[in-house]
Amino acid sequence: MAVFSVHLPPEGARDAPDAAFVRQGFCWPAFVFGPLWLLARGFFLAAAIWIALILGLAALAGASIVWPGGAFALALLMHAWLGVEASRFVERRLARRGYDLALIAAAPTLEEAEMSFFRGLGATPPAPPAPPVPPRPLGVLGSLPPAQTRGGV
Repeated sequence: MAVFSVHLPPEGARDAPDAAFVRQGFCWPAFVFGPLWLLARGFFLAAAIWIALILGLAALAGASIVWPGGAFALALLMHAWLGVEASRFVERRLARRGYDLALIAAAPTLEEAEMSFFRGLGATPPAPPAPPVPPRPLGVLGSLPPAQTRGGV
């Protein structure tokens, strides 16, 4: 089951059709495509820095300053980091635009998360929780019965 964070626009309209749903977890497209994913999402500065780092690693590997396998491993780690942090990039951009985190929704698909969120807007508020039940006195501790006292001993 996927987990989505729901972000509402600055106006605070709870039923706004432009609420943003961000899927949490590892982002395979960001891992596989790296700078292309950044460009497609509008993170131009991050894509430029990414490309500069990759070109720098390639130059260091080409000049035999860094072992080529090490440069490849660093590039792979960069892609893995982007796959892990991709949803954080999107959430930070939404926060800069004034969107507020409304709730976290768990659903198999994005469509079901949207239906669950918007269905919950019209629902009645939940009933208050029941008062706590007072604890009962314990007659037996663990699996041993209470100690029996012997006559004179």
